Amino acid sequence: MDEVIISGLTKRFDDLTAVDHIELTVPEGSIYGLLGPNGAGKSTTIRLLCTLLRPNEGTAKVGGYDIIESPVQVREITGVLPEEGNHTLYQTMSAYENLEYFGNLYGIPRDELPTRIEELLTFMDLWERKDDPAGELSTGNRQRLALCRALLHRPKILLLDEPTSALDPVAAKRVRELILSLAEKYKQTFFINSHNLAEVQRMCDRIAIIDEGQILLSGATQELRSRLQASQNFRIRVVDDLENTLSISKAMNFVKSAEREADSILVTIDDPLKNNTTLMQALISKGIHIIEFAEEEATLEDLYLDVIKGGVK
Repeated sequence: MDEVIISGLTKRFDDLTAVDHIELTVPEGSIYGLLGPNGAGKSTTIRLLCTLLRPNEGTAKVGGYDIIESPVQVREITGVLPEEGNHTLYQTMSAYENLEYFGNLYGIPRDELPTRIEELLTFMDLWERKDDPAGELSTGNRQRLALCRALLHRPKILLLDEPTSALDPVAAKRVRELILSLAEKYKQTFFINSHNLAEVQRMCDRIAIIDEGQILLSGATQELRSRLQASQNFRIRVVDDLENTLSISKAMNFVKSAEREADSILVTIDDPLKNNTTLMQALISKGIHIIEFAEEEATLEDLYLDVIKGGVK
């Protein structure tokens, strides 16, 4: 079952088209990352999906409910963490009071609410801070408290807009670990906006790349990596004579590129299963002593840059 189905979704602000006829499908139980630079249309997409904005064209179904025809039902089954969601808490109210207040707004039964609050605050390592005013918590702890609020009514789908923005590296790592733990424990579906390549690579099993309001590429993370290019990159380290290694490599017609990087040579090779041995034999025949000939694993950074440059379709 697919939890989010986006069909031709479009949002314009005067002359600016922030989201331009996008098509996306988010499978149930997945952690789906919408990756793109600032201003690409990520936050607008989240606001459309949680019914804060109405599209000019197209629509989306969230958990089976149409965002135009059934906005109340969409809100009931989604939890939303807006960008810098920690600023949407009531700063003078305690962590517990914030959740109690929002729990009442969600209509959670009064006899269930204390148990849910304790469970979430304990899970987020905030139970001992339950009586502290939200404004006195660290930025990372406020972000975790905002996640508690988004989870309080046990939504099927979490819409998270830059969940680690403005966090220090330690706090960001903790939030990423929490999202992975939540996905495993509660089997919820996550739709996460981010401009952070490393963050998406660590968390998301599926991604889409958006730029200027348009989806450029989407699919399973591992599948997209494999589609980077038919050639592959390999790093060659030798005992000495890097310049000769570089010259020999460049002379091979199956080597698309070769460049020196510090103490190694990075080469891009067509059909490596066929041609790696040929290159190694050529180097060895010239007296080059190879100490490493290893594939460079493709990363989302490679993918992102290739897509933006138009190298991947």
